[in-house]
Amino acid sequence: MIEDCFGILMELLKKRKVTAGYLAQKFDKSVRSIYRYIDVLSEGGVKVFCTRGRNGGIQIADNYRLPAALLTKTEQEEIFSALTLLKGARPQADVDKIREKLLAVNTVDSGKSLVMTGDKLMLEGVIGDNRLYRGKIEPLSTAIDDSLIVKIVYHDRGGDTTERNIHPHAFVLKDMTWYVYAYCELRDGFRMFKISRIEKLAFTGDSFTRKPREEFTPWKLDFDDDTPLVNLVLFVGDEMRYDIEEWLGIECVKAQKHGDFNYVAEASVAADKNLIPRLMSYGSGILVVNPPDIKAALADASQKLFARYST
Repeated sequence: MIEDCFGILMELLKKRKVTAGYLAQKFDKSVRSIYRYIDVLSEGGVKVFCTRGRNGGIQIADNYRLPAALLTKTEQEEIFSALTLLKGARPQADVDKIREKLLAVNTVDSGKSLVMTGDKLMLEGVIGDNRLYRGKIEPLSTAIDDSLIVKIVYHDRGGDTTERNIHPHAFVLKDMTWYVYAYCELRDGFRMFKISRIEKLAFTGDSFTRKPREEFTPWKLDFDDDTPLVNLVLFVGDEMRYDIEEWLGIECVKAQKHGDFNYVAEASVAADKNLIPRLMSYGSGILVVNPPDIKAALADASQKLFARYST
């Protein structure tokens, strides 16, 4: 019961208002059980209430957050570092649900504050095993905390190698890859540096003055690639509905019957190297409708995988 109550609390903190039917389907419980859990939460001091009518539902007070003492900023950062290791060791691990719980902690603007914790940590997606990067991440983390200038030897996508001084401002996790977002003295501007492309780094002994947050936010990031976008259309089964909603966004998944599939999803996604493996991870729970080249690539990858394991 405790786990179910905590899960319901996380849903309320994330969505602020839901229906009992939604929670019943989400947690595979009866509506009656959901209301019993709501009573338990209320008795425990959670400011939750129910409203009737067309726009009614179960709602949590706007000013309610988990106690700030639950996790410190340092503990949050350490947990996210541990999550990246977990994802590397167990790719099937569902770290997104843990992220959702952390995003519910602390301030009213908790989502933004965690994304920009100390103007340092920015999260977008997950990464693989970061043991290969630890020798670079740890000194870069120190540089971010203490505003220290770092000299790096960097290999860009074009094959050129440059030496440059950078002012690290934040880590970024995107599409299973670590980046450091830094002001580059060579280019006289902010750049995104893929940590795997940094060959060497060392402290220069000098420090820098941090730029204000407004000059480096997640909406102004310029990654070192120009991955094309495709309009992806999927038929989605009941068992994969929530997974696809968490990936593409709940607004991109609509109830629409197509044979054995009860939902259709449509969104613009990056057609990068991670797209086909991600689609394969959903198995028979989805059916790619468009674009045709992604559909063909998925079929080809599936055939090769079958051939490898059938010998």
